[in-house]
Amino acid sequence: MRLPVFLGRRPEEPVDQDLAAFYRRLLNAVNREVFRNGEWRLCARSGWPDNQSCLNILAWCWVKDDERYLIIVNFKQDAAQARVQVPWDALRGKSWRLNDVLSGQAYDRSGDEMRDAGLYVDLDRGNATCSRCVRCERGHVRRPTATVYDGHP
Repeated sequence: MRLPVFLGRRPEEPVDQDLAAFYRRLLNAVNREVFRNGEWRLCARSGWPDNQSCLNILAWCWVKDDERYLIIVNFKQDAAQARVQVPWDALRGKSWRLNDVLSGQAYDRSGDEMRDAGLYVDLDRGNATCSRCVRCERGHVRRPTATVYDGHP
């Protein structure tokens, strides 16, 4: 609804609880030292000759000490698939758990694949992931030593 700028009132709008919960999760996830003082890098992405939807995907990563995050966003209104090359040499030769702090889902992936061929992603329209990347050691996930500001390990 377009209202005149000089009008000092507007109709009450109901609170979108799902949207509010999403922003609480997002703000909680990015309230970390790695996003303030870490190293930011853009991630390359690629597609296939018959599927160039990878052009609709943006991907970047942050690292500070043992704390690593990978953010991938589909900024278009159609589903998109891509291979995202994560530019961390420390990935090689290890397995990694990607904990998506927005959805709560977790995936174990090969560091060699993420670094070289690229992590395969398939995102619905407008979706995003914000994954905390934790190295797996002998079948167990290694906990980063970085300080967590939201009170959760």
